[in-house]
Amino acid sequence: MKKIILIIAVCLSAVGVFAQSAAQFKNDGNTALKSKDYKSALANYEKFLGAEDTVDDPALVFNSGYCAIKIKDYAKAELYFGQSIENNYKKSTAYYYKSIAQKNQKKSEEMVSTLEEGIEACPTKKSKLVKALAKHYLIEGQKAQKANEFEAAQTLYQKAATDKSKYQADALFSLGTLYYNQGAKIMQAATPVANTEPEKYKEESVKANSFYQKAIVELNKAKTIAPSREDIASTISTVKGLLK
Repeated sequence: MKKIILIIAVCLSAVGVFAQSAAQFKNDGNTALKSKDYKSALANYEKFLGAEDTVDDPALVFNSGYCAIKIKDYAKAELYFGQSIENNYKKSTAYYYKSIAQKNQKKSEEMVSTLEEGIEACPTKKSKLVKALAKHYLIEGQKAQKANEFEAAQTLYQKAATDKSKYQADALFSLGTLYYNQGAKIMQAATPVANTEPEKYKEESVKANSFYQKAIVELNKAKTIAPSREDIASTISTVKGLLK
């Protein structure tokens, strides 16, 4: 009987030491985090998370993701912020940081999905998510425009301008200039036949004019959002001078 009691006592003592050790990992991690020693903080947090019989700790999981972002371990950051989303802990911020982790891993499609899911899941706290998504679409639109991919650029600029964000005016301005440039290209190609093929020139002029009209619509939207921007005002003036 004494042996059984002794064994139980030893086991309970071991559990107590183990729990104390796990708690120390957490404390050491918090101390390192306060000191901005993110590598040590993450190492201690992961020891705590890897220990047996530790309770769920959503804040610690989130902090692990934050530390991973800081040391540029983006794969771990994606993992921990994904868990934070599942834990419903600081959900909007978790979506945002998860998207950053995916962006730095060049996971563009996954990043877009994360931002879109975050916007839908956090309708009252979506401003950072909307801004990040708009910036992505704007940059990709500019790339498509440089590559002379008109339809792709048009779609991307339209997406960037859908919701209110820091980049909405830029997206509308870019869309307007895209239409303006398309009209200008049509007229440039048609000018050599203005005298020899007047009917064809007239048809091409109508096409160009339709793009100029589209340009004015989008540029006016941009001006409403950013009325003091001189580049928008001057482009509107230029396009109006081309309208027939």
